[in-house]
Amino acid sequence: MTDRATDRPGAERRAPLPGVFWLLFTGVLLNRLGILVPSFLALFLAAESGIGPGVTGILVGVWGAGSVTGSLAGGVLADRTGARGAILVSQATAIGACAVLAAVTQPAVLGVAAFLAGCASTLHKPAGTVVVARALPESEHVRAFGLLYWASNIGAAVSPAVSGFLLSASGYWLVALNVTTALAYAGLARRLPGPRPRAEPAPAGDGGRETLRGLLAPFRSPQTAWFLALSFCLAAIYLQKQSALPLDMKAHGLSSQVYGLVVSLNGFLIITTQPLVSRLTRRLAVDVQFLCAAVLVAVGFGANALATGPWSYAAALVVWTAGEMLLVPQASAFLVRHAPPGRAGSYQGAYGFVWNLGLVVGAPMGMAVLQSQGSATLWTAALLLGLSVAAAHTLTMLRRRPH
Repeated sequence: MTDRATDRPGAERRAPLPGVFWLLFTGVLLNRLGILVPSFLALFLAAESGIGPGVTGILVGVWGAGSVTGSLAGGVLADRTGARGAILVSQATAIGACAVLAAVTQPAVLGVAAFLAGCASTLHKPAGTVVVARALPESEHVRAFGLLYWASNIGAAVSPAVSGFLLSASGYWLVALNVTTALAYAGLARRLPGPRPRAEPAPAGDGGRETLRGLLAPFRSPQTAWFLALSFCLAAIYLQKQSALPLDMKAHGLSSQVYGLVVSLNGFLIITTQPLVSRLTRRLAVDVQFLCAAVLVAVGFGANALATGPWSYAAALVVWTAGEMLLVPQASAFLVRHAPPGRAGSYQGAYGFVWNLGLVVGAPMGMAVLQSQGSATLWTAALLLGLSVAAAHTLTMLRRRPH
């Protein structure tokens, strides 16, 4: 599973990235600014639909199921239709979901809309991998994925303030924001290149088997299946920030406002330091970066066992955010390198699938451990699981080292 870092040192002045990449960069930023995330979906439903918190919780869970499904579907779609087609479908899905949310109040129909909104939130992501894989040389992949990750976090940092302001006026302004950014991203996507023609057309009637092969291919390859399994473990730890961590901070007497301020430090660090981190670590082999990322995530979340106030939680956050910044760009570049020709989207979709599955599985498990065994047990378990992932990366690295 190991490779030497592909973003090798070369000339200090690096070649500019092509215009097609900056179209994608702008689209990713706009999409993340306007996407209807679960927290604001819940607030919108409470304000405009009149349904109770129990049904709202179910609809947010349905949104999560849609996001898991969208990752896999988006990967296959990007490989078969190209990045342009996948992004157009995803943004049309987002607009359709918004239209339903704004027009109906029946819980069953809202469930369909929530599922589509969740799909739209991840359906477009593998398309970016296809653009990078086709438009840029391998030596620039980590740099490009780091910048896309940076763009997403800029949008994520601005989105809550904009969405909160619009929601205070009317929930329908929140829907209007989503529709506007979706239309803008679709307009940019129309300027992206279309799909590459197949060397050999698929046999008639083989579409279903072709799709299934695309979905299963990353999980059938030993190298990528192992990497995806380890990524799932890290996701289950990392995504405690959205489930057990706020509950743990509340149990220590910290308000929701303090939690929001502490967690916002994650986005601030990424926005201000991600390009620098990518530049400083580009000489490290990719397996070393995966090892360091796992250790940092493990130690960062494990340190929550000792945290009692906002500063100690913030210090732990700085550690696991450093791990996140090492992991995300390299993970995408690793999957592109190991994907067969024409499968880059499916491999990235598989990564999005296991990452979102980490929230679906890890969040309830973490909250159950927190409530039954206490925070010390939860964060110690997170530390041990993360160090086990680091050990697995180390063993793989040593096994592949030439003798």
